Amino acid sequence: MKVKDPAMLRRWRRQENLSQKQLAFLVNRSQTTIHLLETGGMGRLSEELAIALAMRLKQPWNELFELEEKETLSRSAQSRKRIGPARNRRAVASG
Repeated sequence: MKVKDPAMLRRWRRQENLSQKQLAFLVNRSQTTIHLLETGGMGRLSEELAIALAMRLKQPWNELFELEEKETLSRSAQSRKRIGPARNRRAVASG
């Protein structure tokens, strides 16, 4: 998996008022990893990290990331793609 637009990832992080260090802590990675993702310096990332970032940034993962050739999604990622962040699932269920 790879980042669609590194600058967009940075914008969403800033919109959530998170520093790189804070976001890194929330997804159990280093600040350097977040920096590399936001500057295009990291070519690939795991599905687990992509989903964790999307959830913390409150965005559907497929808005921020894209699959590379021959890559497939796990069932849990497929359901998150349709539903979006966890907070939206509760709103749909109660609405």
